[in-house]
Amino acid sequence: MTMRTPIQCSQCSMQSICVPAGLVPTDVEILDKCSREPHLFNKRNVVFSEGQKLNSVFAIKSGSVKCYTIDSNGKQQITSFHMVGDIVGLESLASGSAATYCETMETSMLCEIRLSKLFAQELPKVESNLLQLMSRRLANCSKHYLNVVNTSAEQKVVAFLLSISTHMHQHGLSRSEYRLPMTRTDIANYLGLAVETVSRIFTALKEQQLINTEQSILTINDFTALESRVA
Repeated sequence: MTMRTPIQCSQCSMQSICVPAGLVPTDVEILDKCSREPHLFNKRNVVFSEGQKLNSVFAIKSGSVKCYTIDSNGKQQITSFHMVGDIVGLESLASGSAATYCETMETSMLCEIRLSKLFAQELPKVESNLLQLMSRRLANCSKHYLNVVNTSAEQKVVAFLLSISTHMHQHGLSRSEYRLPMTRTDIANYLGLAVETVSRIFTALKEQQLINTEQSILTINDFTALESRVA
């Protein structure tokens, strides 16, 4: 891990993605004081470990991460993926320690926000945004559980691809073409499927011209058809 030249929130090109809407300039200046300079992580770097004392959350400025636990047999279970605009480490608000491991899936830049300094300030919009993120995270966990339990393998994969598309769109990025940084093995782990099953479904969707994949870039050609598969 290396450090970059400090960039303040007020000067950051990703401000519209990471910083809650509606903050006045003085609020952004206060947020600057709660943030440390961005950390640049190489691929497969661990941002934090399960059980580690954590007094910060991390906003993803570029790149992506996966969060996972490791059972008593050493098996990894992926619990979530996070991309540009997401904040990771929110679970530490309850216990003061990380609930999962967090590992980069590609070269990534994360901005560390120190919670002790943040909550010492009066920034209701920021605090409200964190609560909304936590609520959304819980809702997504419930939705993912139901998806894994109650849907077919194809529906699981299609719903996963559409969820990333929705995330990109919500953050002002292309919903029809995006980088898919996770491996087929990681996708299979997250969805509770065999790797061969995931690969077979990707191949079928490509043959039906619903999606295209070029290296790690995925293009959705027909949203209506994909959405009908999970309706």
